[in-house]
Amino acid sequence: MCVCMVVASFFVSSCEEQLDLHPISQVEEGRFYQNAQDINQALIATYNSLHNMQQDEWALTEIRSDNTSVTPNASVARHTTVRDLDRFVVNSLNEYVENYWRSAYTTIALANDVLDNIAVVSDPTLRGQYEGEARFMRALAYFNLVRLWGGVFIVDHSVTGQEAIKKDYKRSTEAEVYEFLLQDLEQATGMLQATAAKGRVTKWAAQALWAKALLTVKGSDRVSKAETLLREVAAQGNYNLQSSYASVFDINNEYSNEILFAVRYTSGNVGLGSPFANLFGPDNSENYVVTGDGEEYNYPTEDITNTYVQNGDQTRKAASMAETWIGKNGKVNNIKYITKYLSKFAVEEDAENDWPILRYSDVLLLLAEAINENNGAPTAEAIGYLNRVHSRSVQGSEPYTAENAGNYYNFILSLAKERRLEFAFENQRWFDLLRLGLAKSVMNAHFQTEPYYNNPEQGFFSTGPIADWQLVLPIPQFEIDVNPRVTQNIGY
Repeated sequence: MCVCMVVASFFVSSCEEQLDLHPISQVEEGRFYQNAQDINQALIATYNSLHNMQQDEWALTEIRSDNTSVTPNASVARHTTVRDLDRFVVNSLNEYVENYWRSAYTTIALANDVLDNIAVVSDPTLRGQYEGEARFMRALAYFNLVRLWGGVFIVDHSVTGQEAIKKDYKRSTEAEVYEFLLQDLEQATGMLQATAAKGRVTKWAAQALWAKALLTVKGSDRVSKAETLLREVAAQGNYNLQSSYASVFDINNEYSNEILFAVRYTSGNVGLGSPFANLFGPDNSENYVVTGDGEEYNYPTEDITNTYVQNGDQTRKAASMAETWIGKNGKVNNIKYITKYLSKFAVEEDAENDWPILRYSDVLLLLAEAINENNGAPTAEAIGYLNRVHSRSVQGSEPYTAENAGNYYNFILSLAKERRLEFAFENQRWFDLLRLGLAKSVMNAHFQTEPYYNNPEQGFFSTGPIADWQLVLPIPQFEIDVNPRVTQNIGY
């Protein structure tokens, strides 16, 4: 295996003034870690590495769900690597597959550097906080890796070049990876503080991610534990729903008490701005929609557009996407695009918008899911959590009731729909479909009904039913080239 070796570059923090540090010059790693300040700077580098993961995550999650696709305006020669992911015909050389894998292992390597040198922090409370943050970010990277690829390589310490050559790294099983990241999250929960500077991980964020991972693995003991953890976060975490859905994504209201954890971005041409307004903005829109034009990636599907309308969900739709934009001389262009990460900024790919990873609405819906799993049917309490999230944005609509969501399977379907509209374009839909056991059925139905895949004049957009093996991605080819003993996922 080509273990991701990292010479850490330490940047000004993406967490704005609360984590602001001056850059340092490169020094020999063994000499650098001398005290708590050094460990803190290493943590800042780990937080910043999440930007690289986030850069390509949409292509492995939203694009592979029924939320987005390649723009129908693209020619057959354009966006081909994204189209392969969209149509589930991806191969091991796909650049998004390679880039995300490398980025995730960079985050893991940086977290390992912190954990290997944490003993230099003399204050036990501070040492626990720093260790908890590193364990959380390592677990987050592994949680995404295992859901995207299945069994991957567990690297639990900083690896030298000599060790990487000598040691015959093999892929761990999916169960082993989950066990490893669950242990990290359990330890992080016990070490982290309940409050922290904006952008830094808290006990509650680790506890919520731990619960989500337990629900993903399933098993009666794990689901029961997840419910207990989520009840504590909901009752004791001092979080709440914002009164307005749109305000959650307002750059003037970042890290509100609905956000448990988000990847932070800072505008101002300091290299820490968000690129997603440009990536997701309409192509050839010049500066009418976003500074520097858009690239029209992550195009909202007809299906999600219609789902908003059918559910009377104009509030969440307006905050998440648009169907038109107005250009020169007032011309209306009928092109859809994501608006959730759109704000005003002066330099291309330099938006201010944070990317939420865990929100309080997620906690409430996960708790409803856990109750349903533990009881084999939803209780009035579980349906109440569903309605609490639903009614924030869809006021006056028909609530979920025992009649329309009162058995186990109907509740799963109602939950999946509510989560889809609540977290649209936040990279959660694909993972939700996997966890709820709906990925194949939903996507195969989507391929049959979405106009994009069924235009006889554009046969290169069509795709067939997917099989179980296509639910995971291929191991990047560079790993197999370095070590031919590395096994590829079945089917690739």
